[in-house]
Amino acid sequence: MYKQLRIRAYLRSGVISDQYLPLDGILYYQLVREKMGEQILTRPGESNIREGTGLYLPLKLAGDRDDGTWFYNCSFAQWSDDMIEDDSFKVKKLDFVEYKNYLNENRVVYSSRGKFKAYHIKVYYRISSYVEWYCIGNVVEIAKLLKFCTHIGKNSGDGWGEIRKWEIVDWQEDWSIRGPGNKLMRAVPWRKSNCSYGLRPSYWNERHIFPCKMP
Repeated sequence: MYKQLRIRAYLRSGVISDQYLPLDGILYYQLVREKMGEQILTRPGESNIREGTGLYLPLKLAGDRDDGTWFYNCSFAQWSDDMIEDDSFKVKKLDFVEYKNYLNENRVVYSSRGKFKAYHIKVYYRISSYVEWYCIGNVVEIAKLLKFCTHIGKNSGDGWGEIRKWEIVDWQEDWSIRGPGNKLMRAVPWRKSNCSYGLRPSYWNERHIFPCKMP
């Protein structure tokens, strides 16, 4: 059922993301949408998806399930050699045309302060031909989830992170945790570490954050 795989996303636009961009997080989003439908399942800082709900990815499990430090055999992002890091900004401001019926004609609206203040929000992005991951998983089930994944990273509604095509191929070695030259390919639990990071999706969830050795 499980095979050693390389999964590659060919990109059409830049991606707003850190260097890690875990694939299991991308797959988990698609799995939740498939199993639970299009509904609001999370609020800022909390999750309604509890442990034991049966939402497991079609990936091999690693780590220790007894102490909670389990994770998926799935690497973090490996960017193409032509990758460039850069920054830009987006503007957040009140749409006066859309909300004009809600505003009093005699009311003064300040766009320089208060709740209608306009913001220039800095964003950091990566331009790359492709980004790839290595994993051990069920190729049929993974392909089914990625079929509906058209964007990765943040601000996809603005066109960032658009995928041109996905490619899944069998790989000759297991690079899901350690890669060529024993290179660490993802976060792994390590009690002596001073760095804490998520081990599995959702990566922001405090229950999934442990002391880790990082790539």
